[in-house]
Amino acid sequence: MNELFSVRDKVVCVTGGSRGIGLMIARGFVEAGAKVYISSRKQEVCDGVAAELSKSGTCISLPANLSTEAGCNGLAEELAARESALDVLVNNAGASLPGGRNEYLPEVFEQSLQINLVGAFRLASACKDRL
Repeated sequence: MNELFSVRDKVVCVTGGSRGIGLMIARGFVEAGAKVYISSRKQEVCDGVAAELSKSGTCISLPANLSTEAGCNGLAEELAARESALDVLVNNAGASLPGGRNEYLPEVFEQSLQINLVGAFRLASACKDRL
């Protein structure tokens, strides 16, 4: 049964992988033997988390701003330059609206849609086209 669900030696990319749920997902894949790429906007944070997770397996930092088309394409291109295939994409990067649900500005809502919805679609499409 363990062989059926094994991720050992699989290539995984976890966006938003430097904290919260993304970090927990990345840690699980690393500890299960996958080669994990983590991405977040802040290079220093991403590099530090990758170094820490690498103590348990293979984790590589690939910082990117996934709220832009260029950021999504850049991450997919970097993955394609390093790997021939991507087995798992965890599109976890996201942003939440500050304040309560009745206290938002339309432009803040638009920004959250760019990363939470449009960014996830763009990255999946870019990876499909390249890997």
